[in-house]
Order: sequence, then structure tokens, then C-alpha cells
Amino acid sequence: MVWDLVAGWDHPGAREAGESKGAVIKLLALYYLVQGVLLIAVGVGGLILVDQNQLLVMKEWLYVIRLDPENRFIHWLLTTILPVTNEMLEAFSIGSFVYGGLAFVQGGGLWFSRPWASYLSVVVVGSFIPWQLYSLLDEVTALKLLSLCINTVIVAYLLVSAWRSRGGEKNETASLKHCRVG
Repeated sequence: MVWDLVAGWDHPGAREAGESKGAVIKLLALYYLVQGVLLIAVGVGGLILVDQNQLLVMKEWLYVIRLDPENRFIHWLLTTILPVTNEMLEAFSIGSFVYGGLAFVQGGGLWFSRPWASYLSVVVVGSFIPWQLYSLLDEVTALKLLSLCINTVIVAYLLVSAWRSRGGEKNETASLKHCRVG
């Protein structure tokens, strides 16, 4: 009971608020872990395409997911996107592996409630905000606005969460200094 008061649980609804805060952090952690898995899978897929006939492989994948590669739109998409070199695929795969590893670090740190993970996530997610603002100068779309809003809310939430937890730690150590036994 005393530790709850020292940690800032000074009103009846505070414990539920703390539990919901933990649930939001766990949800973000799960998102970053899934993102890491998907980015690693994309990197592996890119490496599989190196030194192969990319058009043939893509057509086989389209058959697997029951899409007609001879469809006019899909044919246009394949011929527009697929002038890809092996060097481009390797660079894309390396970038995907690096960002996937970073997403794993973020997700693992948030899952295990490491303070540095909030700061890392703020830096990583916050680094996209200027690019998103710049892309809005070109064309404003609902998807761009939604993405910007989501990233801004994530950054703000993590900053406030880290700031409050730091304030709680300072209050706890200050309270413990005044409670000397002896």
C-alpha cells in the first residue's frame, strides 16, 4: 500500500490507468515485433530474387495467390517495377534487415518495459515525421494525414509515458531519502 502511494497510485482509478498504459505499451511492442518479422521476411524474399529471373519468379508467385499475370494492370505493374538490378535487391534487403532488426530491438525493449526503448522508439518514429510533413507539401491524402497523426500520437504518448515514469522514479527516490530507519 505504501509503495503504491510512493509510486504515484494516489487515487482509486490510478491502478487501472497504469494497467491500461502497460497494455498500450505491450500493443506497441507487439506491433514492432510483428513489423520486425515482416521486414526480415521481405529481406529474405529480396535475397531469393537475386541472380534469378525476377519476372518469372513474380509470375509464379502471382499464380500461387491466384492472380493472372497477363492481366493488363498486373502486367503494367510488373513491367514498371521489375527493371530491378541485383544490386538494388541486395541494398533493399540489407535495409530491410537493418530496419527489421531495429524493430525487434524496439519491440523487445518495450515488451520488457526498458526505459531506453521508449526513447529509441521516439527517435525512430519521430524521424519519419519531417519526411511525412514534406510529402504533404507535394500532395495531401487521407492516408498521409492518417500516418502522420498516428506517428505523432505514438511519439507524444511515449514521451509523456517516459516523462511520467521518470518523474515517478525521482519522486520515489526522493521519498525514500526522507524515510530513514534508524
